[in-house]
Amino acid sequence: MQKLLSAALSLLVIFSLMAAMESVTVSAKPLDEYNVLILKNSDAWGSPTIESTLQAMNITYTVMSSSELQNVTTAELVKNYDMIIIASDQSQTFYNEIGPQMGKLEDYVRAGRTLEIHAANWGWSGGLWTTTLPRNVTIVRSYSNRDYVTANNTTLYSSYASHGYLANLPADAEIVTVQAPSGTPDYSRPSTAIYPLGSGRIFITGLTIEYSVARKGADWKRFYAGVIKDNLMYSGKGPAATPAVRKGIDFMSFNFYYYLQYKRTLAKFNALYTNASNNGIDNEILKLAATENATALHYYEHAGRHGPVVQNFGRVYIFLDIRKAALHQRMALRILEEGMKG
Repeated sequence: MQKLLSAALSLLVIFSLMAAMESVTVSAKPLDEYNVLILKNSDAWGSPTIESTLQAMNITYTVMSSSELQNVTTAELVKNYDMIIIASDQSQTFYNEIGPQMGKLEDYVRAGRTLEIHAANWGWSGGLWTTTLPRNVTIVRSYSNRDYVTANNTTLYSSYASHGYLANLPADAEIVTVQAPSGTPDYSRPSTAIYPLGSGRIFITGLTIEYSVARKGADWKRFYAGVIKDNLMYSGKGPAATPAVRKGIDFMSFNFYYYLQYKRTLAKFNALYTNASNNGIDNEILKLAATENATALHYYEHAGRHGPVVQNFGRVYIFLDIRKAALHQRMALRILEEGMKG
């Protein structure tokens, strides 16, 4: 009877956790305490979308041109701004002036800040990036009216949802969206990714954020507001990010839940990966799946930086890492499953 009761209680905890997942939020500090710098010479596709989104979220911002940035030092950027956003669809003058300053912006990120790059050029202003993006990432011209959001299995639609996909992504990049012109996700064409640089984070996208948020409705607005919140969470300014959960749900339960998800999904992935390799699945699919698997392992190992994960379920500091490990491992498995179907 005692064993049955224990098992029932364990199941109740798991089901309670699953029901409470949507209530989990992460925030470093109130949004109105952040300060964001927007770099642009003109409104992308004629819309001040970034400003209007920040205003709606009560986030303070400053707009600066590419020439004005030349007179600002890295130290001043780190001191004054939690995040920098580079707008899409700028003139060639903008890209010509921003290119030589990328080293300064990369140093800003290494200091623990976030750089959000809207890299969708080939727009109304006619400008093109003249340099590679941080960590030698490039954007390849490719139009898609649908892009697939990997985290929640939704699709963003627009006249041109994206103008390009990202190439030469580092192995530790997290893929956020992929192009899906036919409605089926094309994992060989990632259109949005996140990856670390020093102590900070790079967010880069080929999505037409400014155009689509302004013209294509609530799905785009929700997506971009979520992007901003997530990117600000990684800012190195202010208190460290602290997960907040409903009263009555402790970190031990959450960490245990994600630990189980990671381990179970990893076992399925390993079995399916061997099967996929033996059955001649496309190498690009295998590479993307392996990248997500390696990223999951990176987060899992980081969760264990102060000792075995199973001995630290009650610790707050492992929550973000163990959750990321589970989510990336699930994505790795999903990529293989979709590849096997195709």
